Amino acid sequence: MKLRNLFYAAVCVMFSTAAFAQPEKFNYQGIARMANGAPIASQAIGMRISILNGSASGTPVYIETHTASTNQFGLYNVAIGGGTVVSGSMAGIAWGTGDKYVKVEIDPAGSTSYTDLGAAQLLSVPYALYSATGVPGPAGPQGPQGAQGAQGPAGSANISGTTNRIIKFTSATAGGNSDLFENNGKVGIGNTAPDGKVHITGSFDDTVTLGGNPFPHVGLIQQNSSTSTTLNSRAILGYAGNSSQENQGLFGFANGGSASYNVGIFGYGVASSSSSGNSYGLYSYASGGSNNYGIYGNVVSGGFAGYFAGNVTVTGTLSKGGGTFKIDHPLDPENKYLYHSFVESPDMMNVYNGNITTDGNGTAVVTLPTYFEALNKDFRYQLTAIGTFAQAIVAEKIQGNSFVIKTDKPNVEVSWQVTGIRKDKFADAHRVVPEVEKEEEYKGHYLHAEEYGKPMEKSIDYLTMPPSARNLRK
Repeated sequence: MKLRNLFYAAVCVMFSTAAFAQPEKFNYQGIARMANGAPIASQAIGMRISILNGSASGTPVYIETHTASTNQFGLYNVAIGGGTVVSGSMAGIAWGTGDKYVKVEIDPAGSTSYTDLGAAQLLSVPYALYSATGVPGPAGPQGPQGAQGAQGPAGSANISGTTNRIIKFTSATAGGNSDLFENNGKVGIGNTAPDGKVHITGSFDDTVTLGGNPFPHVGLIQQNSSTSTTLNSRAILGYAGNSSQENQGLFGFANGGSASYNVGIFGYGVASSSSSGNSYGLYSYASGGSNNYGIYGNVVSGGFAGYFAGNVTVTGTLSKGGGTFKIDHPLDPENKYLYHSFVESPDMMNVYNGNITTDGNGTAVVTLPTYFEALNKDFRYQLTAIGTFAQAIVAEKIQGNSFVIKTDKPNVEVSWQVTGIRKDKFADAHRVVPEVEKEEEYKGHYLHAEEYGKPMEKSIDYLTMPPSARNLRK
């Protein structure tokens, strides 16, 4: 198994209080990865750590071994100076003379077949640099005589701040309050009484930006621009659970006052020019309930519960209280609409009609679409003579997608109409049942309560909408 260099390694020296000796060890942290970049996750690894003198290829002045465990991301932590000593000693390292480098070798199998990951120079942290050059505070009272000599004077920290405020540098050598507040594991930004793990307070024009670019008048911006060929990219994932009343994964509320448009949730899906996939402005899915609604639209007064400016496809069964077509009025298209009701039928009826003129023998053959008999059954006929008194009959019923009309006079124009009942696979599987009992939970309630003079609480829509949506109706 081949490894590559560690992505990250952090080294720090642990300081003690003046009453104790400083421990001769410091923390080292890194991430173990395989050659393909995958972390060596949740696994015991063998490590050999060397302190080199002068350069990355210098002479080892101290060597020790460790057995460490990685977490799910390949992260491991060891204390250099706390392992099994192979040669040298931490106390014998001349830290003040020349540069020092730490060399790391790893066996991902947890044994001693080590692979060299390289060496990195040990550098001072800012506090250590400051301790070497900063201005000491005023001398404190002399401490009692200790076993190793007199206790040195206590210094005073040249920072000032407030309890629970997180410190920030107010200058190159001083610190003070930041705008971050932490108490009992809760962090507040802009407030000192956070209600959650992170609580941000600001004005209406403030923007919280997470990985994106700030925009004016936007409350939260989350951008996910990571590249992946196997995983979905999600800018915002909303999850809500454990409520016995109602769980809302994402709630959008727009109250613009005098604004012309208020949009609670705005979806905009655009594929790149190189993409051959679909784009969805909004995609919803519902399952697991006794009644599931992929999208539930509701309007308080006026307007439309749903409005589609374009083609609409319904692959299932469409149920409605009524229906019309609505077009620009042919005689006054700029100022009027024209409505016509749909033709309704309880038995999934198709209607076909036309005009035909019989020949000199009073005979005419009506040719229907080639799919007619494959789609329909239970045919019904209507014939009307036009322009003269004449008798007209169906001389031969439909066969081979045609039928024959006979009149008692020659050359008679006949208006004909034929209906059929759908017999395709979908129709056979989803026959319309004209009269059915309402579901038990909906009995005593109405599809159109207002039209029956009943309050909205007697509406089935009122029962099926989420409880929080009912408050919008009041």
